[in-house]
Amino acid sequence: MEQTSRICVGCGSELQSVDETQPGFVPSSAQDKPNVLCRRCFRIRNYGEFMPVAVSDADYQAQVAQIFDHPGLVLYVVDVFDLSGSLVPNLARFVMNSDVVVIVNKVDLLPKGVHYEGLREWIREQVQSTKVNVEDVMFVSAATKEGMDGVIERVIDEVSRPIYVVGMANTGKSTLLNAIASRFEMGKAPYTVSRRPGTTLRLSRLNLEGPRGMLQFVDTPGLIHGTRVIDRLCADCLSLVVPDTRIRPRVYQLNPGQTIFLGGIARLDFESGLRQGIVLYVSNQLPIHRTKLERADDIWRDHQDDILQVPCEACRASFGSFKPHRIQSRRARERVPNGTIAVSGRGRDIVIPGLGWITLSGTAFQGQLWLPSWLDPAFRPRLVGDLSRRTTEGLS
Repeated sequence: MEQTSRICVGCGSELQSVDETQPGFVPSSAQDKPNVLCRRCFRIRNYGEFMPVAVSDADYQAQVAQIFDHPGLVLYVVDVFDLSGSLVPNLARFVMNSDVVVIVNKVDLLPKGVHYEGLREWIREQVQSTKVNVEDVMFVSAATKEGMDGVIERVIDEVSRPIYVVGMANTGKSTLLNAIASRFEMGKAPYTVSRRPGTTLRLSRLNLEGPRGMLQFVDTPGLIHGTRVIDRLCADCLSLVVPDTRIRPRVYQLNPGQTIFLGGIARLDFESGLRQGIVLYVSNQLPIHRTKLERADDIWRDHQDDILQVPCEACRASFGSFKPHRIQSRRARERVPNGTIAVSGRGRDIVIPGLGWITLSGTAFQGQLWLPSWLDPAFRPRLVGDLSRRTTEGLS
């Protein structure tokens, strides 16, 4: 069923011809045309341009509150590459009366050999730690259609209640909906997709005729909290930071007294310890630079635009000052100072939300990780090698 011409079919915004700076703007001559795209969506689709518009927390919660008033099936889309940055704050109170299926998207980006099905219980635990009760966890790539058969089977009987698609910005909600729509109506892809977070701005309804009756999907805006790297980058910078092909782990042998830069977004200083390998799981396009620790400050100051490249000069203004996070390996039961990232002998992932993660082996290491002051790292057992091989006994 076609959506009303008063709503942009790409982002859900109400169409208007008064203010070019506001969501939903179209020239008055296009107002009465069917399936109208607002100027913003038109430029995203046809020219790759992006005009940033953020959905406020208050506006987001007002829209998502409709799930509480009209319960249904919730497809909670998270990014397998950025789980910690994918969890929606305070979602539990809105979905407490609905059935929630976690859709773990972008599995096509994981390195070869990662048994992502082994992540199922860990992901369930991470989501349920936010008070969201999880019915099931499903793994998909909406872009390549991997795993979509299972999603279709799960939604096909939901003819008596709405199916909501929720998630943080840039987790692939619109891509997922387009993949679902194309299964029921060949070639149908109603939603605008962009690398840039925040493409969908308003609740957007899509009715699809399934084999067992009409299915009503409701796409919700992607929330941008400004606490992920991708939330503060322009389209050009995002092309270096957001992976669009399978990640190739990058292994570097580091000696004490060396520094490694992840673009100009993060800097890892290895001050003392034993020579060891570290593994970077980031976009294949992200510039990585290794140098001596004694030269790191000069690189940081003088080579943002040529060696480090990202963020660009315009984006750097939003990054502000950087602060160090102490890192120290420890033996069993050994204490480390408060505020220090402790790395056990098994190793650990240090996750940089919106960028990727660094895997340390657990070999003797003392140093620090520099990040923007607003960006907090997350920590977990090694996703590749521990969590992806997890048994029902679990890991501490």
